[in-house]
Amino acid sequence: MEGKKISVELSDMYLFKGVSKEALRELSSLAPPTSFKPGMTLFNQGDKSDVALLLLEGKLSVEVAIAGQHREVGAINVGEIVGETALFAREGKRSATVRALQSCTCLIISKELLIEGKKNPAVIAIERHLLGTLARRVRRTNQEINKLWKELGVNDESKESGSGWAKKLKQIFQGPR
Repeated sequence: MEGKKISVELSDMYLFKGVSKEALRELSSLAPPTSFKPGMTLFNQGDKSDVALLLLEGKLSVEVAIAGQHREVGAINVGEIVGETALFAREGKRSATVRALQSCTCLIISKELLIEGKKNPAVIAIERHLLGTLARRVRRTNQEINKLWKELGVNDESKESGSGWAKKLKQIFQGPR
């Protein structure tokens, strides 16, 4: 994608609604689009994490390896960001492997981009999108924890919840009372 074309593509994305073409052109010069072929691995689980990707075209697959088994845990669609933890965690490791399912184009989002472009409305839109993404993931994790607690009887005061995993979960997530 070229400068003018990229700013048109970006302006069509909901995340950049209301952002000027000038700010989008500046964003595309600060974070030039990068292309990936189908089947390419963009991130490997366990590798050092230092950037996130904003998907502009194509589709990505997210998988995790646990005890030697690989499981697809999600897909990344146009307009979504993947690898965002890298922007906030020091010396973090990738928690999943990300592969291109189709030909893909992404903007590489780095800590440096967020600092250098701090006054650019397009970068501010990315930061808002990152915060929204993180908030949704925390909410979903909390819902899954609550679901697990209910399955294990942790929240049911009439049952004894003092053994095994239920006890450990309660200690971890409820803390000392």
